[in-house]
Amino acid sequence: MMLTCINYMGSSIYTPGQGGIQDDFHVGHVTATLNLSLYVLGYGLGQIFFSPLSEVAKIGRQQIYIITFFIFMLLQIGCATVQNIAGLVILRFITGILCSPSLSTGGASIADVIHPEKLTIYIALWAVGTVAAPIVGPLLGASMVVAKDWRWTFWLLFWLSIPCLVCCIFFFPETSASNILSRRASRVRAQTDDNRYFTEQEILDAGITSKEFLINTLYRPIEIIVKEPIVLAFDIYLALCYGTFYLFFEAFPIVFVENWGFTLIELGLSYFGFCVGCCIAFSVLLLFVHKVVKPRRKEGTFVPETFLLLAMSVSWGLPCALFLFGWAAMTHWIVPIIAEIFFVLCVFNLFQTAFSYLAMCYPKYIASVYAGNGFCRSVFACAFPLFGRAMYNNLAIDGYPVGWGSSIIGLVALALAFIPFVLYRYGEYLRSKSSFTR
Repeated sequence: MMLTCINYMGSSIYTPGQGGIQDDFHVGHVTATLNLSLYVLGYGLGQIFFSPLSEVAKIGRQQIYIITFFIFMLLQIGCATVQNIAGLVILRFITGILCSPSLSTGGASIADVIHPEKLTIYIALWAVGTVAAPIVGPLLGASMVVAKDWRWTFWLLFWLSIPCLVCCIFFFPETSASNILSRRASRVRAQTDDNRYFTEQEILDAGITSKEFLINTLYRPIEIIVKEPIVLAFDIYLALCYGTFYLFFEAFPIVFVENWGFTLIELGLSYFGFCVGCCIAFSVLLLFVHKVVKPRRKEGTFVPETFLLLAMSVSWGLPCALFLFGWAAMTHWIVPIIAEIFFVLCVFNLFQTAFSYLAMCYPKYIASVYAGNGFCRSVFACAFPLFGRAMYNNLAIDGYPVGWGSSIIGLVALALAFIPFVLYRYGEYLRSKSSFTR
C-alpha cells in the first residue's frame, strides 16, 4: 500500500504549484495541466506492458517494483530542477509509466498471499490507499508551495520515496509463485550442474514468441473490449468515474479558491471529504460481503451477478454528487465536501464490484481485461482536466460557476447508472455467448 500511495500521490501533489509553473515557464493553464494529464496517461500505458511482464517466471513482480520505483525516485530530482516546460512534461510522462507496476499488479501481489475468500476485503483495503493518496497530495503540495515553491513538491516526493524503496528492497519478498519456483529451479541447476530442472511456467514462457507476447499485451485487451459488451460497458462507466475524479482538481480551485476565498492549504484540506467518503464506502462494502456474499456462498446460490447488487444500490451516488456539487456549491462551503462523500460512496464500491465481477467472468483473460480497463480509465483521466477549466468557464452562469459543467457529466453518469441493472438481468446470457469466458 505504501508503494501504491506514493505513486498515486505523485499525480496530484504538484497541482497547488501549477500557478507557479505557469509563471516560471510563461505557459497557459492547459499546457501546465499536461503535467497531471500525461502522468495519468503514463500509468495507463505502463500497465499494459508491465502487467504481463510480471507474469513471466524468470522476472516476477519484486524486480519490476524495485527497478521502476528506483528510476521513478531519481527522476523526481529532474522534475525539481528542470528549466523548461517541455522537459517537465516529458519527465512527468515517464514517471507516470514507471509508477504503473504497483498500480496494475498490486492487486495480484495481494492475491498471491491472501486466501480467495478474504481477497475482496484486502483488495478493498488496498484500494482505500489508492483513493486517499491523490487526496493527501494537494495538501502536502500546498504546504511545500507556501513554505518554498512548486519545485519542493517534487523534492518532497523524492524524500518520501527513499524509505519506501528501502522497505521494498529489504522487507518486500517476491510473491509470484511462478518466480519463486523458477528461483528454486535455478538453484537446483546450479547445485547439481544439471540443466534438466525447469518449472512448468518456464517451459510455457520459453514457447512464447515475441509476436505472441505483443498480441497478448497490445491486441487482446482491445479485442476483448470490442467483442465483449460486459467489458465495454464497465470500461466506459469506470472511465467516466475516473475522469470525473481528476476533473475535480480543476473544479475545486474554481469553487473554493475563486468563490469561497480558500487559501492553498485550505484548498488541500477541502479534498478530505473524499477520505471520509472512502471510510463510509469501505464500511458499506464490508457489510455487503458479510450479509450478502458470504451467506450465498455457503448456500451455493452465489453467481457473479451477485456483486452487481452492490453496484445497483450505490449507482445513484455519482449523479447525485455531481448535481449537488454543481448547483449547491455556493450555498455553503460544506455542501461540495458533502458531495465528495456521495461521489466516493458510489465510485469506490462500483470499482470493487466491477473488478470482482470481471475477474469471475473472465478468469483466463483477466490480465488483459484489467489492462484494457486501466487504459480506458487513464485516457479519460488524461483528457478531462485538459478541457475542464474551459468547460466550466464557458458554461458558468451567475451564482453557479460549475453548475452546467457538472450537470453534463451528471446526466451521462445518470444514463450509465443503468448498466448494473441491465447486466444483472442479462449478464448470465451474455457470458454464455462469450468465447472468452470458457
